[in-house]
Parts: sequence; C-alpha cells; structure tokens
Amino acid sequence: MIETIMGGNWMCESNGEQAVEQQTEPKTRQDWIAHALRDLNAEFISRSIAILDAMQEEAEASMRQYIEKMLNAQRAYPPEARGSISVRVRRSAKSGPGMFQIEWYRVKGLKRTHYLKRGKDRDGKIRHGYSIRSFGHLTDWEKDLIDRHEPRFAQLRTIQSHLSHIRMRFRLIEQEVQAPLKTMNFASLDDPNEA
Repeated sequence: MIETIMGGNWMCESNGEQAVEQQTEPKTRQDWIAHALRDLNAEFISRSIAILDAMQEEAEASMRQYIEKMLNAQRAYPPEARGSISVRVRRSAKSGPGMFQIEWYRVKGLKRTHYLKRGKDRDGKIRHGYSIRSFGHLTDWEKDLIDRHEPRFAQLRTIQSHLSHIRMRFRLIEQEVQAPLKTMNFASLDDPNEA
C-alpha cells in the first residue's frame, strides 16, 4: 500500500507489516494537516495585510478629498452654515495586523471632538455603516459630502470585518488541530453496566 499526501509532503509505503517513512517532515497525516493549515494561514495573513494596506490608502485618499471639500465649503459659508463634521482614518494598536478604522466625528470647539457612534443592527451587532441619523444636525453641503463618501467607507469596514472573521476561524481551526483527541469508550455502548 502506498499513500501520498498532496505535493509529496507526506508519503508512507507499507510492505506487509512494516511501514517505511520516506520523508522525515511531517510524520503523520495530522502533522501534514497542521503544517498545511499553518502555511495557508500565513499566506492568508500576508495577502490580507496587502489588501488592507491598499484599502487604507483608498480610505485616506477619500478622507483627504472630504476634508479639502469641507474646508473649501467652510470658507464659502457664513459661520452658522460652516458645519462641524469630519472624518479620520487610523490604525489602532488593539486591532489585528493591517486593520484600520474609519471614524466620523463632530468638532466641538478647539481641541475637542466627539466621535459618532454607528449604532447597532437588529441582531445587536455594531453596524458597518453610519446612518444619517448618527450625524445629528447637518448642513446641506455636509449631508451631500457624507452621502458621497460614507457608502464606500461602510463597504471598506464590511470587508475588514469579513477578513477579521476569517482570521478568527483560522485560529479556531488551529486550536482544534492541536487539541488532544477525545476518545470514546465504545465498551460502554455495548454494555450499559460498564463505564
């Protein structure tokens, strides 16, 4: 009997009662599975960081466009119609590799800001997008600018969330692969008096 696992990473030949190992790494199918999952996870993380970097660049370019238009509008309007909503894109030390945040906030005087909440959906999870109600009072030009930028920001937040969930699934799979096998006592199934 000859068994080969994809890519020749694991191979075992059996001659009657004796099994001869052809390669030293990995030794068993379980080792091969664990190794292959680690490789897949490393590749996923590497590619997802590259994707997230490109997404962050796009978000920052959109943020700069918004701020430039906001500043131009504020110069063109009287003080009562200047608006106070802005946006920022930043990395957080608490987030995973490559993850970033896109947050809207209201300026409340010098050096004071109030970050707006996105609210929750019907399942009680924080939404990826801001509803227009989240912004409170808006000038017409602010509403127009937010309507142009927020849909893409919400999409970028959603993509990040999905990538984060995939990373979490990889961790769960790795934990399961490394967990000790739970054995069942089949004798107790045959004889209810044996346990």
